[in-house]
Amino acid sequence: MLRALGWLPLCFFLWWWVSSLAVWLPSHLAAKILTWGWPSLFTSVTAGIDAASGKPILSLLTAVAVSEIGPDGREAVGFVELAVYPLIYGYSLPLFFGLALATPLEEERRWGHMAIGALVIWLAQTFGLVADALKTFALSSGAQTAAAAKAAGLSPDLVALCYQFGYLILPTVVPAALWLALNQSFIEALTGRKFGEPASGDAGRTRTQ
Repeated sequence: MLRALGWLPLCFFLWWWVSSLAVWLPSHLAAKILTWGWPSLFTSVTAGIDAASGKPILSLLTAVAVSEIGPDGREAVGFVELAVYPLIYGYSLPLFFGLALATPLEEERRWGHMAIGALVIWLAQTFGLVADALKTFALSSGAQTAAAAKAAGLSPDLVALCYQFGYLILPTVVPAALWLALNQSFIEALTGRKFGEPASGDAGRTRTQ
């Protein structure tokens, strides 16, 4: 436990320092999925750095046109632009790396675990980004985008469910579940019983009931 607490701050610092690289793959995967899966809603999705905050950003240009009357009385027409922030879904990576580095393993096996963990976490992060983009488009950007989402066959309830799953569940559950799945032998040695086996005291109470 102390080793994990020692590694976690360092992993989070390094993750923040190279954040643009850490979110590159999920950002580009999400961009491809959005423009390929819903071409009638998104005309382009680009990954970059937000000028105001310096954080990685995913900028979405939609196909929904809006008009506005300018100060000179003329009508200006443009397209709705949205943004989502990949780092919100990326903290699983340093959390898992901290756990992996704190676990007593052979170095070759440790690096293998970290590679597997990074791949799975990036896929989960991609899911979160896609769900966030769809939620922002369908539920948070006004009546015109909501109508366009409905016309494209998007269910508001399903979009909201996917967003909650990608935002609340995956970032916290995935690193812990990965670490448990990849380190069963270590957990068995630590607890003195087979992975998933109930404690002897619990088993005894169950038999006497």
